[in-house]
Order: sequence, then structure tokens, then C-alpha cells
Amino acid sequence: YIGQGSGVNEGAGIGKLAGWVKGAVGRYLAWKNRPVYEELWKIIEDDLLGMVQAHEPKLEQRRTWFSEPGASPSAHTFATADGKCEGTVAGYKGGKIDWITTCKFFSKELGFGNLRIDGWANRETRAPHVAVHLCIVFNVLFIYIGCPPRTNLVLDDAYNDHVYGTARKSTGRSLNDVHVDCVEDKRFKQYVSKSHVVNAFMVAPTTLLYTIPFTKKTFAKVRSLAMEYMTAWLELLDETEGVLVDGIDTRETQTELLQLDVRTRQFCGRDPDTKNVANIFGLEKTDKLVRTLWGDPDDPIWQSR
Repeated sequence: YIGQGSGVNEGAGIGKLAGWVKGAVGRYLAWKNRPVYEELWKIIEDDLLGMVQAHEPKLEQRRTWFSEPGASPSAHTFATADGKCEGTVAGYKGGKIDWITTCKFFSKELGFGNLRIDGWANRETRAPHVAVHLCIVFNVLFIYIGCPPRTNLVLDDAYNDHVYGTARKSTGRSLNDVHVDCVEDKRFKQYVSKSHVVNAFMVAPTTLLYTIPFTKKTFAKVRSLAMEYMTAWLELLDETEGVLVDGIDTRETQTELLQLDVRTRQFCGRDPDTKNVANIFGLEKTDKLVRTLWGDPDDPIWQSR
């Protein structure tokens, strides 16, 4: 899966195997990787979402695009017709968090798991968004951890310095310090996309996009990186003065934020690897999944898209 679509790293290529070889490899990987997948989900659900819920008491679960208007808020489980791949998606909203989703799916046939949490700040602040995507395939962890900016960094040095270059009180390190830590770790192999669409989205200067051989030590480091990023994000959301809130109520700033947020959040619809999800689950399920990742189905901004 990793490497077959938008990346230049040599991927697992499981889907390219044929017949009994593919089946045998898939069954072995499913047996081997399912426990890792479950542990990765604990990072997403228990650690990261748990941190957000503890920090923001107004956060409440909402319905997804899979349910009808007026339905009770709940997670939605989806699966392929043959049951060989299944997943779950859930959405939450409250406080300065406009929308945050958790999502996972695991393929029993190919033996890989994909998990993510995506947090979108509202327009009371210019704090960045946050994303932590984790994947296990063969014996390799794939990570995308980043805080997409909500401004043009070429034109906004103050934002760049404050968000990415300033040490956070809660962690003692800047996001750039975390980035350098990974660059200097020889176990981390940078993942480079072939796609101009993907690269256009990776504008945060401290984005962590890597493949790492799975061991207990590398798993622990990935967990630590994810939690440090989420801690930093929550601290940035709390700021009530300075770069992230100056001029926040002006029409110009609100217009810029709305336009940028919509396009940033719609990225998953343009991601070339989304076609892999469509090939697995079909277009209808994929459309509802992508829309759930975009935003609240009861928000007029997302109802119109």
C-alpha cells in the first residue's frame, strides 16, 4: 500500500502479488500486524483524543456523514462486502475545535492498518490545524505528523517563527526541534511523494513524514512524537494574545481563514491515495468517509459542498 501510490520510497507492494502468494503473505501479515494496529489505535484514541477531551471540556461527539440528520451522535463502522477490510470513523466538536475526527481501518487480506486523527481549529484563532496519521505495513511504521499553517508562511515570518520555531512551555521544545530530532535519527527514512498535489499540502516546515522499521523502541518514539505534537497544538489553541489572535475579528482575516480552511480540509478528496480507499470500500462509502473528514455534516459550510 505505502509506496504504490504517491510515494517514491520502495513500498510493500502487497497488492501486486498474485494468487496464493498474495493470500499467504496477507494472512501472515494480518496475524503479525493486527496487534501493532491495535496498539497504534490506542495512541490515536486513548492518548491523543484523550488529551483533547481532557483539555477541552466542551468537546462533544457528533454524527458522521454516514448517518441521517437528527441521528444520535456515534461512531460509524464500515466494511467491505466480503468483510476482509473494516474500519471506524467518529467526529467531535466543541470550544476552539471546529471539528476533530478519528478514523481507522485494517485489511485482513493485505495485512496493513491505517489510523488517523485530524484536528481543525475554528476561526477564533489562527492556530494551525493538527494531523497524526499512522500506518503499519509489513514490519514498517509509516507516519505523517504535522501542523498545517493557516497563513502564507512566505509572507508571514512572525507566524512561522512563533508556531514552528518557538519552544512551547508545555514541552520545552519547538516543533522545529522535534523535526531536527527526526532528521538526525538514522532509523527514520524520509518519505517523499511523487505527487504535486501531496507536496502542495506539505507546506508546514516541520512536517514529519517518515517510514521507520517497527521495534518496541521506534513504536515508543512515534508515540512520544505524536503526543508532543498534540500537546503543542493544544497550547497554541489556548493563546489569547499575540500572533495567533491579532486582528482575528477583521473581515479580511476571517475571509482568508475560511478560504484557506476549506481548501486545506478538502485535501483528502484530492489526495491520489484516496483512490486506493475507493478501490477497497467503493465510491459511496469513500465519499461519506471523505466528507466526514472534511467537517461537521450539520455545519452549513460543509452541507453546501
